[in-house]
Amino acid sequence: MPHSTVRDRSGVRFPPELANIVGTSGAILAVVALGSGIVAVLPNPDTWQTAAAYLGPAGLAFAAYWWVAQKL
Repeated sequence: MPHSTVRDRSGVRFPPELANIVGTSGAILAVVALGSGIVAVLPNPDTWQTAAAYLGPAGLAFAAYWWVAQKL
């Protein structure tokens, strides 16, 4: 009778959903931090400059998400 060599994986395994939640939360925090940093540097930002300060990093984050999604 042949012996089966099945190994149990040891260590901590995170579910993919948890990794997705952590990654999305990190991206949101990064976009907000970069946007608020850009607004803080502007001398007297109006509404359009504030919107652009947050939309720039958000656009880059979406492009990175899209690029990673194409590789899956």
